[in-house]
Amino acid sequence: MIAVISKMKYRHYPIFLALLMCLGGISCNSENKSKKLELDPEAHVKAAAVRTFERGKILDPLSIQLQSDESCALYLPKGYLTGYTWPTILFFDPKGQGHKPLELYRDLADEFGFILIGSNFSKNGEPMEQILKHINSLKQDLPAGIKIDPFRIFLIGFSGGARVAVAEAMANSDVAGVVGCGAGFPQLRAGVELNFNYMAMVGRQDFNYAEFAILDRELNARGSDHMLIEFEGKHAWPDKEQMLEAFKWMTVYSYSQREVIDMTLMDSLYKSDVKHLLNIENSEDLRAIVQFYKKMVALYKGLAKVEKQEKRLEMLINSSAYRTYEAELSTVLSEEMKLSNISKEIENQSNSLVKNSRQRLLAYLSISTFIQADAALKRGLLPRAGKLLYVLKLVDPKNPDYYYLSAKLALKQGKKDQSIEFLKEATKYGFDDWETVKGEHVFDPIRSYINTIQQTI
Repeated sequence: MIAVISKMKYRHYPIFLALLMCLGGISCNSENKSKKLELDPEAHVKAAAVRTFERGKILDPLSIQLQSDESCALYLPKGYLTGYTWPTILFFDPKGQGHKPLELYRDLADEFGFILIGSNFSKNGEPMEQILKHINSLKQDLPAGIKIDPFRIFLIGFSGGARVAVAEAMANSDVAGVVGCGAGFPQLRAGVELNFNYMAMVGRQDFNYAEFAILDRELNARGSDHMLIEFEGKHAWPDKEQMLEAFKWMTVYSYSQREVIDMTLMDSLYKSDVKHLLNIENSEDLRAIVQFYKKMVALYKGLAKVEKQEKRLEMLINSSAYRTYEAELSTVLSEEMKLSNISKEIENQSNSLVKNSRQRLLAYLSISTFIQADAALKRGLLPRAGKLLYVLKLVDPKNPDYYYLSAKLALKQGKKDQSIEFLKEATKYGFDDWETVKGEHVFDPIRSYINTIQQTI
């Protein structure tokens, strides 16, 4: 995963520095899933009147009084107390499923003490102007009795929702920080200052991975102090363990802005990172090691002694092994960006000869990659099939056969729900070869769902 963190301002606490010598730990053990609570249309008014909301339960949908046709999902941590202001995270899912990130990260909210709010309105395809108006309603129209700290409002979005979070932070100065997952900025215009802390997360197999190489260069050119942390994963919401890094970051920032610090928690965060750093040093992933050192220096500088980490980081960055790796990665990403930019080049190409040439190239790459991916699946070479399908989506994202083969791969990996979603997408883009699907035993575990999909066509 890639995490981009801008430089944060900290206060200095001598007592805190002394307490950092004590060992601590982090525990996020709750795995219990919440039951969705269906509220009636007047739930907002009724709840506001009595000021009672269940802690530790996801409330969804919760109507927004200023926008009667819009709603959100709400989660109050188990330790929530009225009468206090609380740091708050607004979530933006690309499909408008506000409950989804709350279900994923409710344990982290309990551990670190955050109110979670998931938008049910913000989704891909909605006009940005309407989404920003909706976000304002979310912040202004919380039910009575729920108090958020106006100086500790964080935004977290995935895919198109990540771009929404950045757009909101650029438009309003009340945002303390943004965590963008799987996508970068909507547009990084010259002269636009970034008045918010920024962390971006992306998996190494995410089709938007190369986008962050460009974002990295642009932020570097602006003099923004940031870092990149990667993890093994595709285009999806990060899991709880991966999102833990974002909650650490938001927590350190939140407490650094206050007079009262939870010393036990802060000490635990620092010491757990020190312990993890010792473990990661034994791995062969040099890039991950460098990025974790960058994270520690950026997060704790001014709060703890990080001189040793800074020296080690400088030595690693200047090593020949790291420079060789970075050069190779740059070459690979350059080729990847060429592939992903061919479609845009075709749209903007006025020369018909060049345009036809690019279209032929894409067509060749599409059919060639499909044939190889299909063969890899038949031979059981799943990692190879996954890489080829990644390329196929780059060059031909609307090809129904991409989704058909991805459904087969998902089933071979035991991911039935994901396979069903891929088949739905295949149908959306015109897939109709159901006779072939009927004869493939790999689809037997979801045969009833396939019949349902066919009936909806």
